Amino acid sequence: MSALSATVLCQKTVKTFMLSNGDIVRDLEEDIVFGVFHPKERLTEEDLMARFGLKRHVVRDALSQLDSMGLVVRVPNRGAYVRELTPKEVIEIYEVREILEVAAALRTPLPCPKNVIEALKRIQDQHSEAIAKHDLRNVFRLNIQFHREQFMACQNTKLAQSIIEYAQQAHLIRAIKYAEPGHLQKVESDHRRIIKAMDGKNRDSLVEIVRNHLPDSRDAYLRAYALRHETGVPELRKNSAGRNL
Repeated sequence: MSALSATVLCQKTVKTFMLSNGDIVRDLEEDIVFGVFHPKERLTEEDLMARFGLKRHVVRDALSQLDSMGLVVRVPNRGAYVRELTPKEVIEIYEVREILEVAAALRTPLPCPKNVIEALKRIQDQHSEAIAKHDLRNVFRLNIQFHREQFMACQNTKLAQSIIEYAQQAHLIRAIKYAEPGHLQKVESDHRRIIKAMDGKNRDSLVEIVRNHLPDSRDAYLRAYALRHETGVPELRKNSAGRNL
């Protein structure tokens, strides 16, 4: 078990109150993201029923939701398994994420309304506090909340929703970097720079920050996959400036 998995397992608490379906999906999502459940590991309905004290149909519904989120694969007559993304899938997800997120940055009014900036600052203060406490599950949730607020500011609901959906597909990827020294501090710094750019008028600066905020988790996943499967790390396409796409 990795140091990250051990840390997160220590944060796992036994629930003694009645859980909603949303609570179950959230808890299982985080367990998958942080490696409590490993890629290709089977999730048995019996184990989940015992863990949460719920009926089979509720557990099945939760697994169905995780399947629709891209975190679980359900195989007829075999059950549900934690999804493992292939390098090709990861690269394609991040290519689409860059296209969508840059498009949102290009459409975001600058400077952003004061209420948007204040909301981003408030979320980031909580995010920074969670990083300081090494509360990784809260770091994960607050990161999602920060970027949801950021991209809703583009004033195109469909575009923002597409960004959220593709970011959700990347949940299997992003937490790999959490255990790397200095990574969360870089994320924190990037968020502060995003807020500053959205509070200013330099659109090129905002676009560049948004674009450069993406690749680290992708590259870490590709390295981890290559190590796990004893394969080479795939070569990434480069743009005209020589930057990996």
